[in-house]
This record gives sequence, C-alpha cells and structure tokens, in this order.
Amino acid sequence: MIARSPWTNLSLAWPLAKRDVLARYRGSLIGVAWALLAPLAMVLVYTLVFRGVFQARWGAGADSADGFGYVARLFAGLMVFQAVAEVATRATRLIQDNANLVKRVVFPLDLLVLALLLQVGVHTLLQAGVLALLLLGLGEGLRWSWLLLALAAAWLLMLQYTLAMALAALGPYLRDLQHVVPVAMTGLLFLSPVFYPVQAAPAVLKVLLAFNPLSAPIELARAAWFGDAVDVVAAGWQGAALIVAMLGARWMFRRLRPGFPDLV
Repeated sequence: MIARSPWTNLSLAWPLAKRDVLARYRGSLIGVAWALLAPLAMVLVYTLVFRGVFQARWGAGADSADGFGYVARLFAGLMVFQAVAEVATRATRLIQDNANLVKRVVFPLDLLVLALLLQVGVHTLLQAGVLALLLLGLGEGLRWSWLLLALAAAWLLMLQYTLAMALAALGPYLRDLQHVVPVAMTGLLFLSPVFYPVQAAPAVLKVLLAFNPLSAPIELARAAWFGDAVDVVAAGWQGAALIVAMLGARWMFRRLRPGFPDLV
C-alpha cells in the first residue's frame, strides 16, 4: 500500500464529500440551510419540553443555567451528539452505497470514511458558527476557553473516525447493523450528557456515563464554549481508550477489506 500524506488524502476525499453534500440538498428550496434549521428545530422542541414543562435547570444557582444559557448548552451537546450519530448511522451502509468504487481494486477505500467525515464536518462547522455568533451577539463569547475548541474538535474527529472505520468494516458482513445502530443512537441520546451535565446525574447513571464514549467530547465541547468544568481524570482514561479503539478499528477495516467486493 502506498503511503499518502494527510493533505493528499484530503484533496482526494473532498470531491467525494462535496458531491454528496450538494446531492443531499439538490432541489430543495433553501439548500444547505437545512443543516442549520434541523438541529435548531430539535433544540427548540427539547427546550420547550425540558425548560417549559419540566422546568429543568442546568446547574444549581447559576444564572447561565436559565434561559439562553440552558438552550446554548443544549445546542452545544446536541451538535456533538448529532455529528457522531450521523457518522455512525451512515457508516453501516458506506461500503454498500459505494459499490461501484469498492469493486475498483485500485481505489483506496479508506477515503470513503474520510469523505463521510468531511460531509458531516461541513454541517457541524456551520452549526458551530451559528452558536459562536449567538454567543458573541449576546455578550457571552470570546472566552479564553475557546482555545480548547481545537482539542474538542480533534477528539470528536477521532471518535467519528473510529466508529466509521469499525461500522463500515462490519456493515457488509452484518447487514442488521443498519437497523440496529439508529435505534441504539436514539437510546444513547438520553444516556449521554446532552440534556444535563455529568455532575447532575444520579450515581447509577454516572457509572454508565463513565463508559459512554460520547461523554468526554460533549463535556469537553461545553468546557470550551462556556468555561464549564471537566473531569480531567475521566477524560484522560477515556482518551487513552479512544486511541486504542481507533487503532483497533483501523486494523479491523484493513483485515476485512478484501471481502468487500464479494459482499456488495
């Protein structure tokens, strides 16, 4: 296998990602704006339910826990969750949906994973831009903690890459994954610190959150956006586990790749 530089990978994967992004919104009235409207609509619904009906608060006695502070933190967590959920869901059919490329022996199939991450990354970047503008417009932004956004983005990309490699490799062999993963992600939404901080969870749920790979990137993203506290020890061992999982996912993809052409 010929080694390629990261820039070469990006230059090769971007046309695939751009094609799919444009195809996704072709014919719609507002185009890529749907990438912003869909999550904002979800945030509005969740806010009406959790703030309006259940009178949920983000933190004890904190002004930022009310009103816009709650909505902003909910949006930040939902943005990370959706970025991971979309990659995981689409990765289960990534090989099957690109059968014409898979059957070309000379095509580097790992570029399909990179193209998927770029597609989802475009949407996530647009949403992050909206959140940044809202925070700046309301005088909540420009914190020193925004420097941590680069670390949060890197962590998110590593998690997306790990899930995409593993699920894309298993997808052609285990076709039921395309049905199981969306259901699992729906349940995982409420078992992730999207609607609440880890500190506010009961003891039993904290144990589950400790093993949830989404906990660290969501909490880290909020620490970057709002200066919230983050458990450095928990994040440390979760980061180490993610690196091991990423290496395992890469090995699995390479090991199972020779069988893809016969299964699509």
